Amino acid sequence: MIKQYLGVILIIWYILTGICTKVWTQPEDYNHPELRWYSIETEHFFIHFHDGAERTAKVVAKIAEEIYEPVTSLYLYKPKSKFHFIIRDHDDYSNGAAFYYDNKIEIWATTMNFVLRGTHNWLRNVVTHEFTHMISLQSARKITQRIPAIYLQAIGYEDDRREDVLHGGPNVISSYPIAMTVMPGWFAEGIAQYQVPGLNYDTWDSHRDMILRLATLDNKLLTYNEMGVFGKNSLGNEKVYNHGYAFVSFLADKYGLEALRAIAHNMKGFFSFSLDGAIKKATGKDAHELYQNWASTLRSQYTYQTRAIHPHKLEGTIIEPVGLANLHPVWSPDGTKIAYITSHKNDYLSKTELLLRDLATGKTKSISYGVNYSISWSPDGTKLAYANKSAQSKGGSRYFDIYIYDLKRNKEQRITKGLRAHSPNWSNDGDRLLFIVVKDGTDNLAVMNLNDSSIEYVSNFRNGEQIHNPQWSPSNKSILFSMSKGNGQDIYLMDLSNSKLTPLLVDPADSREAIFSIDGRKIYFSWDKTGIFNVYSRDLFTKEILQWTNVIGGAFMPSVSPTGDIVFSLFTSEGYKISIIKNPKSIHESKSRYLTYKNDIKLASVESTIPEAAVEEINVQNFNDSKIPAYKIKPYSNHYSPIAFLPRIMVDYGTLKVGTYFYSYDVLNKYGFIAGFDLNKQGDYDLFALIEYRNLGPTLFLEVYNQVQHTSVEVDSVERIRRLVLEEISDEFKYNLTEVDAGVRFKLSDKNELRAAFIFSRYTAHNKFFALGQENTFGFNYFTGRDISLRFTNRSFKTSVHSDINPIGRNFSIGYDRKFNKFLIGFEVDDPFSPEIFDPYNYNQFSLEWSENRGLPIKNHTINFDIQAGFIDTQVDSFFNFFGGGLWGNRGYPYFSIEGRKLLLGRFTYRFPLANHLDIRFLHLYFDKVFLGVFYDFGNAFNGDINLGDFKSSIGLQLRLDSFSFYSYPTKFSFDAAYGFNKFQNADQIYGKEWRFYFGLAFGFFD
Repeated sequence: MIKQYLGVILIIWYILTGICTKVWTQPEDYNHPELRWYSIETEHFFIHFHDGAERTAKVVAKIAEEIYEPVTSLYLYKPKSKFHFIIRDHDDYSNGAAFYYDNKIEIWATTMNFVLRGTHNWLRNVVTHEFTHMISLQSARKITQRIPAIYLQAIGYEDDRREDVLHGGPNVISSYPIAMTVMPGWFAEGIAQYQVPGLNYDTWDSHRDMILRLATLDNKLLTYNEMGVFGKNSLGNEKVYNHGYAFVSFLADKYGLEALRAIAHNMKGFFSFSLDGAIKKATGKDAHELYQNWASTLRSQYTYQTRAIHPHKLEGTIIEPVGLANLHPVWSPDGTKIAYITSHKNDYLSKTELLLRDLATGKTKSISYGVNYSISWSPDGTKLAYANKSAQSKGGSRYFDIYIYDLKRNKEQRITKGLRAHSPNWSNDGDRLLFIVVKDGTDNLAVMNLNDSSIEYVSNFRNGEQIHNPQWSPSNKSILFSMSKGNGQDIYLMDLSNSKLTPLLVDPADSREAIFSIDGRKIYFSWDKTGIFNVYSRDLFTKEILQWTNVIGGAFMPSVSPTGDIVFSLFTSEGYKISIIKNPKSIHESKSRYLTYKNDIKLASVESTIPEAAVEEINVQNFNDSKIPAYKIKPYSNHYSPIAFLPRIMVDYGTLKVGTYFYSYDVLNKYGFIAGFDLNKQGDYDLFALIEYRNLGPTLFLEVYNQVQHTSVEVDSVERIRRLVLEEISDEFKYNLTEVDAGVRFKLSDKNELRAAFIFSRYTAHNKFFALGQENTFGFNYFTGRDISLRFTNRSFKTSVHSDINPIGRNFSIGYDRKFNKFLIGFEVDDPFSPEIFDPYNYNQFSLEWSENRGLPIKNHTINFDIQAGFIDTQVDSFFNFFGGGLWGNRGYPYFSIEGRKLLLGRFTYRFPLANHLDIRFLHLYFDKVFLGVFYDFGNAFNGDINLGDFKSSIGLQLRLDSFSFYSYPTKFSFDAAYGFNKFQNADQIYGKEWRFYFGLAFGFFD
């Protein structure tokens, strides 16, 4: 039974080592072997980029060197080695990420088009933001950068142990980190947005003010504790950024830049696990008191500023109240329908669908999922054009392409392939589609002739220009669009005959989402002239500007019906809603005044203590990123992150083990390893190493495990030896278990993976015995296994704030193993030193795991069905059986109690929330959600035919607690209690009719 024991241990090791790979390396993604990588080296940085992203890489190199001195001077911290920027442009995706323990920053070239954020110079903003993260967090670390955390771990086992196993199945698995860098979300993101006064690459714009204003006025500000952690929906996570920026600015205004630096540095103390003490030390004030003062100031400020608007609000009638994001509404040509994009009941803005709403009946029709950017009707109203990136391109990339949906035929047609095109707009003659094409961080305009699918580019921007919402003029002779090169957007008109640009509205305010009136005389647009976005119109001939909405939040993305009604996206404290104003009447600007306030938050107005020379290197008014130094470009050569260590202290089978994890990957995540060991005073140890090679389409891997345990427990193989030895055998045994897995993982799609491996196993034992008055050591090999393993896995779960604690979706896995095993049955002669005799066990093994998790009509209530099945196609020794009890089986019975070469287990779980949001902080712990599950387990492992009468059943309760430690570490507590209804005997042990308990503590839940 040592093999089964090792199988349990390997499961535990996968969980514990998975903790490290999950937190300290990047998630599994497509390997993109088709990309060729290059590098630029500057004084302080390496910039690595692939073919097609050269312009972005050069601009990043220029910006990074310019901001180096201002940011490092602010935090009085100079890194000892160069940082690595990784520039990616192999997906239509926009983000930045700082891996501050690995000296690595990833930047996506595509500009961020996020409806909860204003528009800024993408590269200057994101490079400065992520570099500020690197410096501020590294300056706040407690010990060497090589030790990100220290782990406390424990494994407990069931007390009832069969005579032929070393330990019972696991009933306690816990792994808990002690973080060596501690920083709440609001402060980390707040200072990264605040950056350095004078840079202005990120600013407190109208979008940020809009979110904070409505949260304040509607009593929906995040609490001080809530600001510290993420794990919310899109709007809630954005509030962490938003509130953090504002609160950091408040602190800087009252206490100076030195306070921000002091707060970060105060977190270096080894026992500083809460920012509260760091703030008190830097400001002399209690953090909660400061928060209350800030919140009170906001309430007074926004109440005063909006008092002129409230009596004259003009927000229309909301026709789509459901969802965080209801965007880009467009009237049908006959004015009877509206098409728009909605996130509906999803928690995240990225989960969208295109809906068609009939205004007469109120009924909606789903057109397509995953749609983004603006959409367009054909002139005859029979078709819709939109952008989607559901199709997968070579190497796993996903690019936006243009699709057309025929409403008469209910058929979708993809009309571009891998073009990276979005925001389509139909020409008024119906023959052409205008859209935006993205490449290397720059937008350009292109036109497709729908008759022959030919494409013509009508602009030639080259320097990171951002284009938004292009529209044909009624005459089809010009194009209306908004564009940005820095902060905010401006509106332009392009003459197609000569590509001449005419600015229609260029001012310090942000004007966007312009459309033509039906007659082409006016344009309607969203403008934050007052500090609040409202819908305006401008007469192109008289230049008259009229205001059509008067909102407290924001009015965006207008569309005008043939009869003059206006539909738009209205931002509320609960997200974007679709609203209509019928028979609109303009409002005088005096009724929409957003009043100034004497105690307004002063953003970036603090006197700087940064050396003047450092600030003067960057003049925000004069930077010109079209002029780039002549950087030398070389083919990429491997750069590895420093080897990081995660010391660990572990309690295992009642003994104390000390060891460490350690890992390193190259900066492109193409090669790497994670390994670990632990050791106790008895000389027991655990070793493992996982090596990955990701330079091909599939991922190659090598996994090695070795465990040695000294014990006085004898197992079945040793009993056989005892019968063969004439003299007394001592009770001292050493078991050495080794396994090597070599294989390949194929990422077939976002949801599907195939794993193929060859697995070699070898288990040995050593025993002390006495012969002729002398102590001797007798060693033997009792099992050798070879396994050709194939496993297909499909994971399809809905992304939501409850994805971990109460998932909805499916996990399906089917496996096949061809086993070639040798198992000890004795020796050639009656001599313990003679060669072993083995029985061969060569067989086929099939396995299935299927978890189906479905939502119920009651919000956040789910019903879950789980099936496990296994089959071995020939008679085998019990050594090779399936086992069906314990934490991963029928929980009312011990792990080894249910066994056979056939396995069939089922689970039924009803899970519901006890508390969806606790918002309780205790010391360094933040408690968020609590769910309770009621379950019924049923099944058996057997050798003969299925006999339902022999199946075992149990019922129980499962308690789950979702929390965070040290602000950023997910901490999942679980407790299962199960009662087995059936009493039975196996291997001289009696099981059933008792309660069994299981406890888990890790980054994720175990099922």
